[in-house]
Amino acid sequence: MNNEEILKNMKKMEIEFYKIQSKNWILNKSNGTGSAGRTLEILLGKAADNAILPDYLGIEIKTQMIHTHYRMSLFSMAFDNKPLEMQRLLRICGYPDRVHPEIKVFQVSVSGNRLKKLGFRACKLYVDYPSQVVRLLIFEFGKIVDKSMSWSFDELKSRLEHKLKYLAFIPCKKWVINEKCYFKYLSLTFYQLKTFDIFLRLIEQGIITVVFKLGYYKSGENFGQLYDHGTTFEIDSSNLLNLFEPIFLNQGV
Repeated sequence: MNNEEILKNMKKMEIEFYKIQSKNWILNKSNGTGSAGRTLEILLGKAADNAILPDYLGIEIKTQMIHTHYRMSLFSMAFDNKPLEMQRLLRICGYPDRVHPEIKVFQVSVSGNRLKKLGFRACKLYVDYPSQVVRLLIFEFGKIVDKSMSWSFDELKSRLEHKLKYLAFIPCKKWVINEKCYFKYLSLTFYQLKTFDIFLRLIEQGIITVVFKLGYYKSGENFGQLYDHGTTFEIDSSNLLNLFEPIFLNQGV
């Protein structure tokens, strides 16, 4: 998609967004933690899917409640070097669940600038430039005991540039009354992704982190079995300008 096409799509989205914004408070049309974003997608006419492609005409949409401190998910991506690595990670680094301590979970945020301590173990991200991978280093009593789990630069770059080359960031408000939830979408800002090298530097600096969400089925016939809620690369919205350049439609892209 060339610059002229993406600029045209941004202008189209801007018009549609202003139509949505003019409605003020809008009744929630979805469920779950991402319902604000999904409601906006429905209003924009986007069908539900789990695609790794951008949400709307080549543009990824990110909504965030104001006055919250939740980090923003950039994209999800499991290790790409071997199958069943998540099960092995759970065996090595998992810790007892609070409700069912006989079952291990691994729900942590890992960065590249500090160790994440897990009892006598710890883990950290490491950008291995010679091998062209981002590794998860696992330590035991201060010594590296595993460094085989990783994401390749090629896979990360492909996911990042396909999903997040262009971004629409939309802060919003939430209001619950009479057991019904309403959203108000406040503004729209477009961004363009900087370079992959910058993405890697932000991992090293701890600005971009990786969140693992390995849990278990809490009921039914699969009780106690692994439930992988996803592995996400995340950033705080206050750091968006470290990874993206703002786009002003009157100046083009």
